[in-house]
Amino acid sequence: MITITAIVCLVLFGMVLLFLIVGFQQQESYFWLWIILPISILGITALFMVRGYHLDGDRLYIERLGWQTEIALDNLESATYDSTAMDGSLRLFGNGGLFAFTGKFWNKKLGRYDAYATAVRLAVVLKWADQTIVVTPEKPEQFVTAILGR
Repeated sequence: MITITAIVCLVLFGMVLLFLIVGFQQQESYFWLWIILPISILGITALFMVRGYHLDGDRLYIERLGWQTEIALDNLESATYDSTAMDGSLRLFGNGGLFAFTGKFWNKKLGRYDAYATAVRLAVVLKWADQTIVVTPEKPEQFVTAILGR
């Protein structure tokens, strides 16, 4: 299956190659913009990719490229595996599929929520009184068991 990330990367790298070839022939003033823009898009979104998750006591760590996001699990009300949790979601702010689905989202099922997701069908919904977060660990059932058993 071809992913959003693979398609976008191919398009962006294709743009760079195209403008390298055409730009050197025409020497337009905006030539470098078309080289820098696609590379910048890839670089910035790569910084926010989700590389994995790990639990440490009452903290969930979301591994990123060179850093991690820490989420306190104090007062967590529920953790459930729901493969359709992100269906029909509207992205309010963030990245909608290049290396990850991260940011603020909304749908009818969850309302407003934060997502740190890579494979939306592996969604685990974490609910607090005032916040909902969706993560997508490789083994969602085991993740739910681990997070509830801490």
